[in-house]
Amino acid sequence: MSRGLWLVILLCCNAAMGATRLEGQTPLPLTGNQTPQRLDLSTHSWAVGSDDELVIEGHNPSARPQTLILRIDDEASVNYRSRVNLERIVAPGPFTQRFALSEWRTSQPRALALDKLTKLYLFMADNAPSITIHRWYWQPGLTLPAGTIALDLGAAASPRFTGFEPLSPGDPRLIGHPAPILRPSGDALVRDGLRNLDGVRLNLAKGRYQLTLWLDDPGEWEYLPHPFERSVLVNGEPIWAEQWQPQEWLMQRYLKGQSREALPNPDPWQLFGARQGGPVHVTLNHPGGPLIITLVGHSPDAKYLAGLLLAPYPAPTSKEALPNSGKDLAVLADATASVLTKQRQLFLEKWTLAPYSPTPAPASQQLSLTPITDAAPTLQIAPLSAADALQQAAQPVLAARGSQLLLEFAIHATTDDPAPLLVIQPPEQAGSPLALTPYYGKWHLVRPQASGTLLAPSDQELVEGIAGLTLLAGVPRRLVLQITVPRDAPAGHYLGNIQLLSQQQLVQLPLTIEVLPLTLPAASKPVGIYVEAPPYLNWLSPDPEALKEQIAAASRCDLQRLAKLGISGLSPALPQDEAGMREIMGEAAGLGFVPPLLAYTPLKRWGSDPASQLEQWQARQQGLTASGLPPLAWSLFDEPDLATLPAITTLAREMKRRDPAVIRAGHFNHPGQVGLLEEVEIALINAGFGADKADVARVRQHKVTPWFYNLGTPRAAGFYLWQSGAEGYLQWHGRMPTALPYDPTDGRESDFMLLGPQACEAHRLSHDLLLLQQAIEDLRWLAWLEQEARYQVEAALLLERLRDQLPTRWQVAEQLPSAAWIQWRREIEQLAKGLKTLQTGANSSS
Repeated sequence: MSRGLWLVILLCCNAAMGATRLEGQTPLPLTGNQTPQRLDLSTHSWAVGSDDELVIEGHNPSARPQTLILRIDDEASVNYRSRVNLERIVAPGPFTQRFALSEWRTSQPRALALDKLTKLYLFMADNAPSITIHRWYWQPGLTLPAGTIALDLGAAASPRFTGFEPLSPGDPRLIGHPAPILRPSGDALVRDGLRNLDGVRLNLAKGRYQLTLWLDDPGEWEYLPHPFERSVLVNGEPIWAEQWQPQEWLMQRYLKGQSREALPNPDPWQLFGARQGGPVHVTLNHPGGPLIITLVGHSPDAKYLAGLLLAPYPAPTSKEALPNSGKDLAVLADATASVLTKQRQLFLEKWTLAPYSPTPAPASQQLSLTPITDAAPTLQIAPLSAADALQQAAQPVLAARGSQLLLEFAIHATTDDPAPLLVIQPPEQAGSPLALTPYYGKWHLVRPQASGTLLAPSDQELVEGIAGLTLLAGVPRRLVLQITVPRDAPAGHYLGNIQLLSQQQLVQLPLTIEVLPLTLPAASKPVGIYVEAPPYLNWLSPDPEALKEQIAAASRCDLQRLAKLGISGLSPALPQDEAGMREIMGEAAGLGFVPPLLAYTPLKRWGSDPASQLEQWQARQQGLTASGLPPLAWSLFDEPDLATLPAITTLAREMKRRDPAVIRAGHFNHPGQVGLLEEVEIALINAGFGADKADVARVRQHKVTPWFYNLGTPRAAGFYLWQSGAEGYLQWHGRMPTALPYDPTDGRESDFMLLGPQACEAHRLSHDLLLLQQAIEDLRWLAWLEQEARYQVEAALLLERLRDQLPTRWQVAEQLPSAAWIQWRREIEQLAKGLKTLQTGANSSS
């Protein structure tokens, strides 16, 4: 539980602020009104300072978001690493992009010499269409009131927030021996800071101030710093403290975002930006003289500080309310308001909100339940009238014995309802119901491009069950019913229904499943996902044995969930020890996963020394071989730089020498890696390497088994996998949160959560995982069709037609609408129903 202890003390000081050198907006010349723009600064002279900004205003005429790239060179720039390259995604329509010069750092890192800038380039990525540029100009950045102290802590070479003074290790105002931290995302104030900092010593004049401390390290990749107890003192007196129990921290901090929904009014700043850095506001009165801010905690993470602001606060002068503040801090000081306003401006202009059209309200202004037949995005589903929805739902959905299918619906409400009543009667025949699991979608903002700056509303995250279901006026709610047909289910019609009661309105629809008298073959190819245990387990348990059991239990839970869904392939969360490996592999074998399992992480986790890696691997390989379990496929490399190919080759050949039966695998994402095909038995290829049918054949020519990975369209893992001839498919990633799992802006890439952030504690999963499961069902139907084609002319003709119709190039396949994959599946199902009619002489729908 978090608690703040407020104290009134005093303070004052004059600090050197990075001042602007501009008197106002200073336009830059344009060459035409479109990208690209090239400006040679050697022939111009502008007195810009590090607290100024470059602002670009324009219009994207395309119907799609486009990536705009700004390149800045100074006299020392000779290559990519020695210049600044900034990418922003701009949505269709007008845009403003703002770049703070105080953040311009090369990847070396090095601050650009603003008085020696040589070039400004503005251009589009990947030969995208040009966009219109109305104007670009220098503009003064943040200027704070006199007497304000604004300190941005971090390494000397780190980006600095506009208007703030840098405070770096070695400065006499710092107490202790802090270490600088620089994270890949966040604005210049919160992305860097000092860890293991004992405090800051200032000498200040008398005055009343509002002190703001940015106390949170935003984390990186799957790691989020997690101090459970920390406090702040001013001149020895406590002014703020925070204390968590581990499970409280998990629910109220780490998973806090799962209960917030983005629609109907998405505000990226309120959802994400305002919380980043953990700003804490305190009112202080100081009689003058030394002021020592002390950070107290039991770990280096508990003594972290990213920024410090002391704003003159003689009386409440701003009407802007404090975000997430206590009642005793009703308004902001002027300087505090200016900083937060600038943070908000920079955040919202960087993180572009994709345009979206809210679903039209039902024409009758009534609650509606609309069947979704083509897997279209929820926001594109127009509500049907009650009569049309009933007619559509009454059409039987075909299914085979031992198969799984999805029935999906969109709920459109005209008024909010925090607790609608939803009753689902599973389809049954003669008192025998089919197993049914309901899910509903939650609206979050996500990054459609993993490393892009565009945010879009998505209801990919599905919550298992119907507890907690709410309805919002004008916001459609996706309802997904996953149905499992037993292998011994009698053929015939199974009837159920859905009833939804909300605000005195009742809608109901039938559920009609026709089970055909046939059983599909089992999946013969591994199709599945990469899995890791929830990373927070490593942070919450101090007992190593308890931690080991918790991770093992979470892994078992994940495997059982995936097996229940019919997922057939797997890169499991493998422990490092042989006994742990055997346990997970035995569990997977017992649940029916198709071998080989991919060992993605072990080699890299055994360090970077090849000799140590080989020693660890050989010991595990011998023990696993003796156990009689199916062999692992050992991942040797993951999208390697070309310079590392000789070292990889040496490692791969030594593994083969030590065990000729070893299965070596590698991830290929570039044509230049083709030489490594000689060193693996399984090549996982993606579009970067080439994912056409011809590329699969090219891999086979090296006597290597081709798999796909991360193609990005789950349903294509069925029909396209079959057409291409590839032998497996794995999708990244079952669980890879970047720091906070519900903040897509706090890492180098977006969060990847096919399984949700937790294991058994909360059943959430991605809609894409269910679509991947349906791709496996596509493969099973294709296998059935190939069997029937040996004996049935109609089946042979359909098989031949599908081979002609299905694309052989991935670029074509990925552009297909989901309705295309669904239609091909329906054609096979309809053939199965017709063949049954021919064989039995009985119409199955009678």
